[in-house]
Amino acid sequence: MKPQLLACALALSLPASALVPAAFAAKTDSCAHCHGTDGNSTSSAYPSLAGQTKQYLYKQIKAFKDGERKNSMMSPSVGVLTDQDMQDAAEYFSSQTLNRSTSKTDPAIVAQGKKIADEAQCVACHQPGYKGLAEFPRLSRQKYPYLVKQLKDFRDGLRTNDNGVMQPTVKNLTDADIDALAQYLTSM
Repeated sequence: MKPQLLACALALSLPASALVPAAFAAKTDSCAHCHGTDGNSTSSAYPSLAGQTKQYLYKQIKAFKDGERKNSMMSPSVGVLTDQDMQDAAEYFSSQTLNRSTSKTDPAIVAQGKKIADEAQCVACHQPGYKGLAEFPRLSRQKYPYLVKQLKDFRDGLRTNDNGVMQPTVKNLTDADIDALAQYLTSM
């Protein structure tokens, strides 16, 4: 086999994380502290980015940078990124495989959450399997605490960078409804 073909075959057999250029890895090092090097957060406090849609990731990174979405940790972390850096980060994390959530769920509450999701027609935007599409995020297997916080923030008007879609959808959900919905989504 020719050396170039061997090198190409070897490169294609490596995981995507092994092909990350050093300059890009340095720029996303701060991401890894909370979200994991492959986008799978090991902390329940931070969302996993692996397998999230590229468009959604880019939109959220840009929203943090532009101040449309506020977070005391995220905004300064992404402030140094160029538009190309944000696109590269979105591309990288969207191409990673999302690990199954380790959150403990109650089957009866999960069933309630499925009923709430069906009634609210969440699948209309978030797609079958809640895997997201374009600017609509993947919700399946996301961290339970993150889902709860985001749903409450949308309900309570604290998060508004969604073109007004989520607040009317979740405005009547109780904390128990949100718990059930989050348990359902994280269990998938």
